[in-house]
Amino acid sequence: MAVPPAVGPETDRVAEPPVSSGDVAAERSAPHVRRRWRAAGALLGAALGVLALSLVVRQLGSADPLTALRQAHPGWLALTAVAAVVPFAGATATVMAFSPVPLRLRPTAAVQVAGTFLNLLGPAGLGGMALNVRYLYRRGASTPAAVASVLAIQVVSVLVTALVLVAAVLSSGRTASGVRLLPDEVTLLTVLSVVVAALGTLLVPRLRRAVVARLRAPAGRALAVLRDLARHPARLGRGALGSGLVTGGFLAALGLSLRAYGADVPLLELAVVLFAGTAVGSVFPTPGGIGTVEAAIAAGLVAVGVDPVPAVLASVTYRVATLWLWVLPGWLLAVLLRRAGHV
Repeated sequence: MAVPPAVGPETDRVAEPPVSSGDVAAERSAPHVRRRWRAAGALLGAALGVLALSLVVRQLGSADPLTALRQAHPGWLALTAVAAVVPFAGATATVMAFSPVPLRLRPTAAVQVAGTFLNLLGPAGLGGMALNVRYLYRRGASTPAAVASVLAIQVVSVLVTALVLVAAVLSSGRTASGVRLLPDEVTLLTVLSVVVAALGTLLVPRLRRAVVARLRAPAGRALAVLRDLARHPARLGRGALGSGLVTGGFLAALGLSLRAYGADVPLLELAVVLFAGTAVGSVFPTPGGIGTVEAAIAAGLVAVGVDPVPAVLASVTYRVATLWLWVLPGWLLAVLLRRAGHV
């Protein structure tokens, strides 16, 4: 039975409850436990990255990728680099449209590029999202409002992606079902990861309550932001257009990467491959989706009829154009933005 805290007879202050040696030891060991969990997560991510890269290499078989790389069309490669800029423009427009406070164009665009570097520090683009929240907060938005705006951006992005996929299906006159995009190992790991996460959330009461408590308030605020934007159709339209530019830019970059190596696939297959590869990168806890996204996209391209060598080279080229080329500029911009007090 818990004993209520004692009140001293000479003062009205509540006496501090006694602290046991076990509590002190647990408090002191907490940082070490967190470091161990982070180390375990890093090792798991590295292992998954190695597995994914081995799948990419397996796609090549005995083919010579260096010959295909030397024969790549420079014009298509240049257009791929240009297309990789479009998602940053779209993300900038979306953040400025959904922001609860006025924003300037240049620092907002710089934050989107800096988010590329921060996305390498965690899975599923969480680094870029956190940077946008920090940026909105430093520009005068409250923390709940900043979090709600960023979540609303993610909701609209998912809706726009779904609309793009529907449009691709309608334009092709076919359906996206029945296409086997992922090799057995990746499919199995993806399904197991989703099932374990869902069962852990549903069957463990403490975890379920924690997840619901963490998501209820931000989700409600995000819906409030969307309701407010519905009363301002111009802002909502600019945000949706920006999200469309993000999705369209990524699709164009992957399609142009294929063209550079003499391959091509219809829009529907291209969209399904890209969205599936991105989803795999979000499920597996590899920083920035390293290895997993490349493997999933390459396997998906092979599944829709692209030869293994152009499929792997196009996947790697797409990732270089949309991620790796921006890591160093993103780091420099993150440093400059912090010095300038923007984040």
